[in-house]
Amino acid sequence: MIKILLVEDNQEKLRDVLKGIFAIAGIHEEHLDKARDLQEAKSCLKQQAYDLMILDISLPTTSDVEPVRDGGLTLLEEILARDIYIKPREVVGLTAHADIQEEMRGRFDSELWSVLHYSNANVAWLDQIQRKIEHILQTNRERTSECPELADICVLTALHAPELTAVLKLPWDFQPVSLECDPTQYYRGHVSTKYGRLSVVAASASRMGMPAAAVLAMKMINTFRPSYIAMTGIAAGVPGKVELGDIIAADPSWDYGSGKNTASEAGSSFEAAPHHLNLDPFIRSKLEKLRNDPSVFEGVRRSWPIKIATPLSMHLGPLASGAAVLEDPTITSNIQAQHRKLLGVEMEAYGVFAAAHEAPHPQPRVIVLKSVCDFANPEKNDSSQDYAAFTSAQAFKLLVENHL
Repeated sequence: MIKILLVEDNQEKLRDVLKGIFAIAGIHEEHLDKARDLQEAKSCLKQQAYDLMILDISLPTTSDVEPVRDGGLTLLEEILARDIYIKPREVVGLTAHADIQEEMRGRFDSELWSVLHYSNANVAWLDQIQRKIEHILQTNRERTSECPELADICVLTALHAPELTAVLKLPWDFQPVSLECDPTQYYRGHVSTKYGRLSVVAASASRMGMPAAAVLAMKMINTFRPSYIAMTGIAAGVPGKVELGDIIAADPSWDYGSGKNTASEAGSSFEAAPHHLNLDPFIRSKLEKLRNDPSVFEGVRRSWPIKIATPLSMHLGPLASGAAVLEDPTITSNIQAQHRKLLGVEMEAYGVFAAAHEAPHPQPRVIVLKSVCDFANPEKNDSSQDYAAFTSAQAFKLLVENHL
């Protein structure tokens, strides 16, 4: 696996570089991101870790203005100076101007990087880029063989049954894996997607709640170094906004118990101070594509062995986390006051978001898919938990196989 960022505004150069990169065995479109200007490049570098950045030296700030002679160098200096960016592992500068190459050589050399002279008459620059990519691919293969615990996707649940059980029933050939000095029982599987074969590791937390979910999420991030950390399972829904079995994709997530309890002559009160963590824009776009295809959810509903009359839907919106199981609609109403578009409440999602948010770079992208099993009222029971765990796991399957 390799991830490359190509920052280039010249169409001829872009075409030549792409032709050379895609000539390398194993390199496909999903391994490459493209940016046409400094603004697009900065956006990419805030969200994704890259093995290699191929950087044009003369770049415009935005696509509607003329290139700046040393725009690429300006970007490079900002990447090195500010920790809001994920520093690429390797950088290769590329310029059609020999004088700019010579001028920039010392700065690139100081970081053990290189700057090459592009020419459509002499492809020596392309040979060097291809060798660089092949070297990175070989190093990544060796690292993976030395660290067999690496995975592309990690998925966790709060409960073994019915939540993890529903995940392990996916046709991904899960097998138990035990790690030395780690009490958690992991399961490793593989999934074929339209972009390639991905490895998946699944596990359930030691108990319900944000602390246990955050601990397991951080362990999985540090051990398996996934590109995605996901959570599936069950949640309580807000009546009138969702139905039993409906999938809620959390965006944003927060701890509804965060705030201050105060006392006065009028009595005690709670002043909420929620800290919202939002979904990655890339993941949100994938989830929106999945949500907007109702036919796939009709297939999920019909595949459940018991007839379900209510149509199945997926919702993208606020999901609040808290420390207690709720059966009091008054409390749910108070949580709704924190976000008028609230779709549901549960006990773990914010812990997973927080773990990924605080993890070392490169940080995984977070996906939380919780399905509605009750409405947090006195009529609450466990009769819909199996169905909700099933629809959550199936939605995760559809996302991974068709959109990641």
